[in-house]
Amino acid sequence: MCPVCWISGVLFLLFGASALSFGTEWYILIPSFVLLAYGGYKIWVGIKKGKNFTVEQKANSKRTIIRFVIGVAIGLYTGIAVMYALSRTEHLQMHDLLKKHGIEHQHIGE
Repeated sequence: MCPVCWISGVLFLLFGASALSFGTEWYILIPSFVLLAYGGYKIWVGIKKGKNFTVEQKANSKRTIIRFVIGVAIGLYTGIAVMYALSRTEHLQMHDLLKKHGIEHQHIGE
């Protein structure tokens, strides 16, 4: 599998999925579907190119892709930890405010 094609395909899929998760209007939904389709296409091209690789190229490609996935996982964990540290006090203040007014355990539909 071609690592450059695969990595760019995954990035296009991530951007398309994140845009789709916030999409409520056509001008957000259309580009997100285009990004998703193009990301899938790039992954397919990468798999197709990788079939002609030598054993050494395949090993190097796997190593590159694994490093990329590890980097993304570390970045996600770091982002979650930083955002939790930054927003924890405000989150607890909101819970205290809700508890003070007696509405913490009410459901939205009630």
